[in-house]
Amino acid sequence: MTENQVRILDKHDVDARIKRIAFEIYENNFQEKGLVLLGSDERGGYIAEQLFAHLKEISPLKIALWNASFDKKDRQGRAGRMEVTFSADLKKLAGQNVVIVDDVLYSGNTLLHLVAPLLEVMPRKIEVAVLIDRGHRNMPISPTYVGLELATTIHQLVAVEVDFEKRSIEAFLV
Repeated sequence: MTENQVRILDKHDVDARIKRIAFEIYENNFQEKGLVLLGSDERGGYIAEQLFAHLKEISPLKIALWNASFDKKDRQGRAGRMEVTFSADLKKLAGQNVVIVDDVLYSGNTLLHLVAPLLEVMPRKIEVAVLIDRGHRNMPISPTYVGLELATTIHQLVAVEVDFEKRSIEAFLV
């Protein structure tokens, strides 16, 4: 943590919020047969792994864990366009219940790029789980599950830092 950062969630806070989101996901999907958790890039993937572990403890649902990674430039090298790569064949999501998991929801651009290819295969349901919702949306994206709603100015940033070796995560306001 630097002197310009203010810790907004420590490891224990994050763990408690992820566990609560897991219970909410189960409550909203307890009648379903299965669920796909789709982690957005590294940090969303880490949170999806934590949700997966909690859901396995509390529910009988058949849960699959997927990841989506982003290249911030498209194949023609244009900035602002994102190329999305999925960890498995997208066709397998047809008719499935999908929960997209990300660390911070800001403008909605990343999630919109993630949802667009999913619509080509038509999942049964798409929900969104985020650790932190900081507002300032440019796109019509709304989370289904939120760990923390945080009012920020347009100039402030929320940084989520994952220590993969220690298996811990914290969030800071920069």
